[in-house]
Amino acid sequence: MDWVEAVTEKAGGVRDDVASILGSYGISGPRPVPSRRNLRLSAVHFAGVKNLQSGEDPDSRTYVPFSFTRAFTTPVTALVSDGKNDAGKSSTLDIVSWGLRGIANVAPDVKKWLRQVCLLLEISGERVLIAWRVDDGMPTGSILAFPSQQTADLHEMESIALDAMHALSAESQLTGAPVFGVTVPVDDLLTRLRGAGAFTVSAFEGDEDMARAINDFMLDRLGLDTLTQWQRNRGATDGDDGTTAEHAWPLWSQALVIAKPSVKSAIGEVPTQAVAVLNTFLATEWSATRSLARAQRRSVDATLAGMKRRRARDADARQAGALELEAERATVQAELDALPPGSGQGMRLVEAVTAATGEITRTQRWLAEAALAYGVAGRALEAAEHDLAALKEAAVTKRFWHSLKPSCCPRCDAQVQQVQWERELDGACSLCNNPIDPDRDDDAPEAPSEEDADPVDLAEEHVERCAAEAERLSTVHDEAGEAARLAQVTFEEASNALNHAQGDPVKRQTLERRLGFLDGQIQERSIMFGEDPDEERLSAEQAVLSAAETISDTEAKKDFRSALESVSAQITELGKQLGISNLESATLKGNAHLPVVKGGESTNFGDLTDGERLRLKIALVVALLDVGTTSGLGRHPGLLIVDSLAREELNHENAKLLLTELNRVAEAYGLQVITGTAHSDLVDAVLPDEAVQRPMDTGFMW
Repeated sequence: MDWVEAVTEKAGGVRDDVASILGSYGISGPRPVPSRRNLRLSAVHFAGVKNLQSGEDPDSRTYVPFSFTRAFTTPVTALVSDGKNDAGKSSTLDIVSWGLRGIANVAPDVKKWLRQVCLLLEISGERVLIAWRVDDGMPTGSILAFPSQQTADLHEMESIALDAMHALSAESQLTGAPVFGVTVPVDDLLTRLRGAGAFTVSAFEGDEDMARAINDFMLDRLGLDTLTQWQRNRGATDGDDGTTAEHAWPLWSQALVIAKPSVKSAIGEVPTQAVAVLNTFLATEWSATRSLARAQRRSVDATLAGMKRRRARDADARQAGALELEAERATVQAELDALPPGSGQGMRLVEAVTAATGEITRTQRWLAEAALAYGVAGRALEAAEHDLAALKEAAVTKRFWHSLKPSCCPRCDAQVQQVQWERELDGACSLCNNPIDPDRDDDAPEAPSEEDADPVDLAEEHVERCAAEAERLSTVHDEAGEAARLAQVTFEEASNALNHAQGDPVKRQTLERRLGFLDGQIQERSIMFGEDPDEERLSAEQAVLSAAETISDTEAKKDFRSALESVSAQITELGKQLGISNLESATLKGNAHLPVVKGGESTNFGDLTDGERLRLKIALVVALLDVGTTSGLGRHPGLLIVDSLAREELNHENAKLLLTELNRVAEAYGLQVITGTAHSDLVDAVLPDEAVQRPMDTGFMW
């Protein structure tokens, strides 16, 4: 039975649909495990300038140049500091790890001290140089691949680099601050190598760019694929709260290092990624299929769980809302029931209220019209009185001017002569010589003619008529106001009578409308939403993914079973030899858990002491490398970094045995181990002198 047919039979359904689902999630059947490709560190070089506090003046700085170069020619290399801690062993391993993994876990001060780093590697026979300059902690460099006959001798860089660092140190001392951004020897080295035929695989600038370049290069050269895993979100409260994430070289490269014992994972640096790291040591043709099927199934599980949670939350919210609405409805109904019941007089009283309302409207309109007419009449009376006053004032002014005896011309100030005065006796004006009536009395009013009435008299008559009209309209206005008041009184009496007999009809109507609205809301909340339209499709996909995971997991365990048994046996034996008291068994599970039986009691790996965890971590890696190589399941690249081999209460005899075992596995299977220790007698008893990097006379590695 082929892969798709097996999944179809287990999941149920139609083969074509199952094939389509598997294809949409990128899940194929078993895939051959790529053959192991060896990764070897041939040499490392780095140089820089230390920035230290002056021993003579705490307020001044001392800039100390340094350069370190080491070729690795033996299966196991130990950096030894002769009993001195903080001598630079861990920093050296961190710098090597920076180049190998692309992740800078270098101490901040050391990273700022560095000016250049070079790693010469060999990957399945191909020579590669990863070289970068460091400016204020930021890397800029390249990955070069050499033609078959070309290589780089990093020892040639030693004296050149040290001279350059001395120059930088002197310049920093002069300026009083570290100097960055100048040309360093690694720049010239890259230029020379390119000119000699090396080609640039990748270039990078900055931490993220370097991590990307190293990731792409290592995946390609070591034949590794990205791995899709389910990853819980930070602060997640349940297993469904997460997402799928793509992992690549940063995950696989955890297999290059034995993590500190404070990490409570038997293998790797992140407990949730331990299974993936285990697959670096032991991989079957089903490993990738199982991992991807599991991650995608968890993703679908999370989506479906989210739908169900949303539906449950909606149901809870609807139920809570319905309870609130029902409580409000009971309150409204009680308030409505408390209103006075209706009677036979209700219609008559309503009609009375309606009639009173109409009367108010009519009297208010009458009052408004009367007020308008009264206002118009008042303004007309005011205008007539103003006109009468103006006419009377004009008559007085005329008599005044006619009574004057001018003594000079009002225009040129010429004196009126006696001759001119004598003319007036003859009936002519002394100024203009026009005829005048010598008998006219300017102070006496003129008698009206028979044709023309006196304007003043006419004005007085008009005023009287306006006053009479205003008086009449004032009376009308008062009558309208009284009628409006009586209409209001009648309306209030009718309304009070209706309220007393039947309650407020507006309030009753409002309450009845609210009841109808609440009934509709309660009914709406009683209807539950059905399944999400995508839920049926996702459920079908979930069944297929679960079947694919189960089949691949079963097949992988078949291949793993004997290998895990061999690994467990070796871990147990080596753990006993390393002095873990009362160790009875250490069993490696397919989920990368390592339960231990000690003194007749079962315990978890994470509950052991730091010293016991360190010894079992190393024993586990040694066993995995041994079994993986002999079984053909191993694809570990063969480079292992172990920091501080003899720390955490590991006595010298046990440490010596552990180093001997590491050396045995390395020589037997072409592995490379780089470690560090402060105990020279430990390595002198096991390793040849050429396998040991000792400190300088100062006690420091560099």
